[in-house]
Amino acid sequence: MIQRIQSLYLLGSFVLIAVMFFFPLAELVDASGAVYQFLYRGIPALQEGEPAVFNAMPVAILLSIIALISFVTIFLFKKRMLQIRLTVFNMICMIGAMGLIYYSISSQAKELNAITSYSLINAFPLIALVLSYLAIREIGKDEALIRSMDRIR
Repeated sequence: MIQRIQSLYLLGSFVLIAVMFFFPLAELVDASGAVYQFLYRGIPALQEGEPAVFNAMPVAILLSIIALISFVTIFLFKKRMLQIRLTVFNMICMIGAMGLIYYSISSQAKELNAITSYSLINAFPLIALVLSYLAIREIGKDEALIRSMDRIR
């Protein structure tokens, strides 16, 4: 049922979170001029064969869970109450992801004594949060319509 507006909102939320896997979340420049890119999985090694500068596996896991739940809820259109509950849980995870991303970036910037330049990609969880809220409103309207149709019969 992709033609339903709430399915489009949920698809938009999924796409925004999925895009975060492909672009850097921030750039950190230390005092010596070395540039580090903070990706969803942390700061990778500067040269091949070296260990990663910083691993942010909790960020990667949380973003994966958010993307998975966003994708799964699209196909739960027959179970509207479950769809609402999963979307609310997903919204809570998005708020947690925003905090975790900010904390991870700022702690690494402090450790490296670097200046942080945040990417526009960091706003995507907030936009996905708004889209999820709009989806919940539309799912609620569908549920109210179905319940009113049951009363008429």
